[in-house]
Amino acid sequence: MKYALVEGIRLEATAGVRGTCPGCSSPMIPKCGHKRLHHWAHKSTVACDHWWEPETEWHRGWKNQFPAEWQEIRHAASNADVHIADVKTTSGSVLEFQYSAISPEERASREAFYGRMVWIVNGKRLKRDLPSFQEALTYAPSAETKARAWLLSDQTSAIIGRWRGGSHPVFLDFGDADFSSPWLPSTGLIWWLAYIPRGRVIATPVHRQSVIDHFLSGAPIRGFAKPTPPPSRRSGLPGFQAYRARNDARRWRF
Repeated sequence: MKYALVEGIRLEATAGVRGTCPGCSSPMIPKCGHKRLHHWAHKSTVACDHWWEPETEWHRGWKNQFPAEWQEIRHAASNADVHIADVKTTSGSVLEFQYSAISPEERASREAFYGRMVWIVNGKRLKRDLPSFQEALTYAPSAETKARAWLLSDQTSAIIGRWRGGSHPVFLDFGDADFSSPWLPSTGLIWWLAYIPRGRVIATPVHRQSVIDHFLSGAPIRGFAKPTPPPSRRSGLPGFQAYRARNDARRWRF
């Protein structure tokens, strides 16, 4: 954990200091080595929140985009379950930054527990996820949306398949991976997945900073304009060949 209570004040891990867990009030000790991020750990081997996962630089980087007082917020349910949200905004939205694998059952439990929440998922944990996602985009048609987006089957990519079935927004963070598209920037990109009926998903690239700004201040999430197709010309191709040419022209590719 990033924070523990030291004499009632939330502090980051500091060598030689002792704190208590904001979730269960158990003793915590600082871990301030050179190989891992500085963090707090329970003195006992039993953590109070079984949903908690070891924090990576990726987690910390996302959390640090938001005020300290929004980070690691304790939630207690009527059945005495205690969980700590990665980030909770002043409007009540919870952001969970997911790096490790998660079962559909645990995901459903978290969504039911937090209510208003979104998932921001590290897309680079498994080596196959980025190339399979890129390949799915290569052959996908454009979605009928105002912003640039692609319509995919929810089984065309492993990472898309793993996150289907949920009821809350999912954003895939592939870092600064190159999608080799003249219509997309090389940095500052994140993918918003919207699962729709009949096993389909709309994948919309959006500005990463606009997602952060949305939860900070309510600013709109900004996507990218669709490329303007060239003026249509009457095809000299006969019959079926003309139909195929028109159909291929509508399928934008990377």
